[in-house]
Amino acid sequence: MEAKPLGDMSEHEFAALLDTISEGEFDNLSLPSFMDTLWALEAARTPDVIEVTATIEGETLRLAAPEGVIAHGNEIIVNGKRIVVKLAEAKP
Repeated sequence: MEAKPLGDMSEHEFAALLDTISEGEFDNLSLPSFMDTLWALEAARTPDVIEVTATIEGETLRLAAPEGVIAHGNEIIVNGKRIVVKLAEAKP
């Protein structure tokens, strides 16, 4: 089966993809297209988008979030979950 974005698949192609996955025939799928499909499915289930803006001040990562979302320093709290974002050193 040719890999294509989930949004470009017909209902028949999507059903065939699910059959391939359920039969364990992963050789026919590339991992990136499989992960993209899973991500697209999850994104479709969660239409609400929370946009977080990150800025780097010296060596500190600062996050800013919309009203109703708690952001402090490098931490965000969304739906009772604490998300900690770490700034990694850039590799040459």
